[in-house]
Amino acid sequence: MSFITPFFAVVGLLAVAIPVAIHLLNRRRYRVREWAAMQFLLAAMRRNRRRLQFEQWLLLAARCLLVALIGLALARPVGCSDGTLARMAGESAAVHVIVIDDSYSMAYEAQRPDALTHLDQAKALARQLVTGLTSGSDSVAIVSASTPARGIILEPTYDLPAALAAIDRVAQRNVGTDLVGAFTLAEQIAGRAPAGAGKVLHVLSDATTSAWRNGNEAALAAAGPRLAAAFRVRHYNLSRHDQLNAAVIDVAPIGNLVRTRFANDFRAVARAYGGTSTSSLLWSVGDQTLPTGPAVLLNLQTEPITQSNVQLRSGGPTVVTARLGVEDRLKTDNARYRTIDVASEMKVLIVEGRRGMNPLEGSAAFLNLALAPPAPDAQDGRQTASYVKTDRISDIELGGRLLGEYRAVMLADVAQVPAPLAEALASYVKSGGTVIWFMGEQVQRESYNATLLPRGLLPGPLTQRQTGDYTFAFNPAGNLHVLLAAFANRPKSGLDTTRVFTYWQVSPDEKSRPERVLDFSATATAGGERRSPDPAVTLHRLGEGRVVFVATSADDEWTNFPVKPAYIALVHEILAGTVAGSERWTNLLVGERVEIPVARQLGGTPRLIDPANGSEQPLEQTVKADGTAVYASPPIERPGVYRLQSGPLGVPVSVNVPADEADIRPLTDEAIRSALGDIDLELLGDALPAAGGADEDRRDFGWSVMTIVLCLLGLECFMAMRFGHHRKAA
Repeated sequence: MSFITPFFAVVGLLAVAIPVAIHLLNRRRYRVREWAAMQFLLAAMRRNRRRLQFEQWLLLAARCLLVALIGLALARPVGCSDGTLARMAGESAAVHVIVIDDSYSMAYEAQRPDALTHLDQAKALARQLVTGLTSGSDSVAIVSASTPARGIILEPTYDLPAALAAIDRVAQRNVGTDLVGAFTLAEQIAGRAPAGAGKVLHVLSDATTSAWRNGNEAALAAAGPRLAAAFRVRHYNLSRHDQLNAAVIDVAPIGNLVRTRFANDFRAVARAYGGTSTSSLLWSVGDQTLPTGPAVLLNLQTEPITQSNVQLRSGGPTVVTARLGVEDRLKTDNARYRTIDVASEMKVLIVEGRRGMNPLEGSAAFLNLALAPPAPDAQDGRQTASYVKTDRISDIELGGRLLGEYRAVMLADVAQVPAPLAEALASYVKSGGTVIWFMGEQVQRESYNATLLPRGLLPGPLTQRQTGDYTFAFNPAGNLHVLLAAFANRPKSGLDTTRVFTYWQVSPDEKSRPERVLDFSATATAGGERRSPDPAVTLHRLGEGRVVFVATSADDEWTNFPVKPAYIALVHEILAGTVAGSERWTNLLVGERVEIPVARQLGGTPRLIDPANGSEQPLEQTVKADGTAVYASPPIERPGVYRLQSGPLGVPVSVNVPADEADIRPLTDEAIRSALGDIDLELLGDALPAAGGADEDRRDFGWSVMTIVLCLLGLECFMAMRFGHHRKAA
């Protein structure tokens, strides 16, 4: 036996002293005075003394018991329901926490008679559970298990109609499952519940592999024993043993840069979970429908499906869509979208620290020539046949340029960068831009280390200039960095015969964790020992963008590399391989926010247009934790291709469902028990057990005790009236 509110039981016991004190005080307030007729009364009282004392003690005992029982009723004693008396007299008293999985796998159309989807059945079961509870004794809390887990009713309520209304408000979401978060909320609810109350945790889910085995195994196993200590745990498995889901889980271009006037290849990954499915894949790029390939047998090991030689007519943000040719019972993941920024004219800003008298002079002359060679006879009035359009300026002019207009900024032999410009460059990279550094004679080590290094714009501190005769450590048959993939198995590219006479030695920083794209060959120290090779080209991420560091010059002052054919190819490979970060903010998962860097605004206050209903939502300007100013939207709740409108311009934003949630293969009951640390767990199906939802091992005797109080109060009143009047003489 325990109490929901034990304080009242203690107060009731202490209050028993009140009737006793009143009885004793009443006895002391009379004074005895002897008078003649009193002798006859005393004689009569002596004959009735025992009866009067018995009546007084009986009335006092009734009043003391009445006070004690009132305190006991308010304390709401609860006990085990196994006994016959408990089942007859007790009312169920428990806190019921109902966890409803409303992730997108619950949209599977199981087509039960009264419930189309798993979520429909889960809500029906939850309503039955609440309907079977006892009003006034049982309380209900409701938790949503979709990512991130949310409390629909976090404070347990005795208002069962309100709980039913909350269940009806649970809507299908298009996100993954957050069981760990849901169980954490359940633990918090149990911690606030009365100590004596029973607690039941009802978990209604489809028991999918994606929910129980998505990297959270350790957290679930740790949560299981805590849940078992706080709750009687029940899991309702809503899955079908034969359920099958085919899904497109990825679509992307092959290669880092998609360009007009070039053949482009795309790749999609499609899978079938729970069996096999045969389907063709329907491709489209913008409003252009691509040829449909043959049907493919989908299973867990299906190879990526390729769409090759796609010619794109125009540049700018474009959506690539891969869609299954047949529909299944989980339609949410049958299509996948990808926004790509097709380069018809990639704008690159080239900043040179040393200017020349003619175009072929200056520290960036070779760089500019490699990216955009002149072609007066090129079509469309262009000055170059290249897809790259360069703006070549001096370092003095850098402060007057809007960096957001360029896909990349290249700086060659710039002596120093003032702090405000360094801050602007860092913000540009964090928002998705690319910065490429070339060293040179004018570079000032102290300035670079003081202004650029703290902002993450260098792979590490510059240490000292190295002068000698060096080569690149390049093996065309070796394990090459992705930026050097074009040189694989090409022994006569010229990279291995390039000579470098001077370069800046950099010590890679653990904070930036740069990738070594290309190293210098190991050299001998003054003592004759072989020194570890220094990096010649590095790449590291900063926010959404990338920083490339080239230790030597971009011209022929420190190296003969610019006069080799491989120079042009390497510059283009570095550029094409590092500019894709600008697309990140246009490719989101459901639940993420659209965040547009202020530097990339399209020409006015942007608005986000929902493709489902055409509604428009203004985006608000805000500042992220890293200090970057962005226009941000609320979390996106539905997949599809949204349109970001700003004046006459628009950008498509692709929103997809999480790929891992597509795996709807259900776990066995024993696998679920094992996932929760082999706790004592009731494993149920997609219907309530025959005993209903309110059969709980804790019974509330509060109302039963109150009934006894009322009966005893009536008896006390009868005895008080009966004992307070003298019987008439016979």
